[in-house]
Amino acid sequence: MSDQTIDEAWLTELVAAWPGAEAAEKPEWETFVLTVAGKIFGIFGVGSGELLLTLKGDPLDNEALRQEFPEVVPGYHVNKKHWISVRLADSTLSRDHLAELIEESYALVFATLTKKLQAELREIHKMNRLTREE
Repeated sequence: MSDQTIDEAWLTELVAAWPGAEAAEKPEWETFVLTVAGKIFGIFGVGSGELLLTLKGDPLDNEALRQEFPEVVPGYHVNKKHWISVRLADSTLSRDHLAELIEESYALVFATLTKKLQAELREIHKMNRLTREE
């Protein structure tokens, strides 16, 4: 990673801004996962001996990313069409670009939730923000 380091603390802080998003260790997988309403939208950990960030994406966008960036490969241990993995040690992607990809992954998974659950998560998030501001 050429600029700042990608780690669990940064991921946790990043996803805290989004309704229902959580970042947590998944010890049985020896990874760190990003979820919304229990659905995974990101996986951070070692796979095939290298540090990877695996994210859900639009299949056409995923293909374009794989063609443009050699460090972006088909998703590790997930559907290769709908997921990508970024080899972080070799990555030329900026942290801002990775943050955009993570947010896109979150948005794709959030959109699969029921409208009712989306509204509930937004309301809880809004209330939590108001509580923190007091």
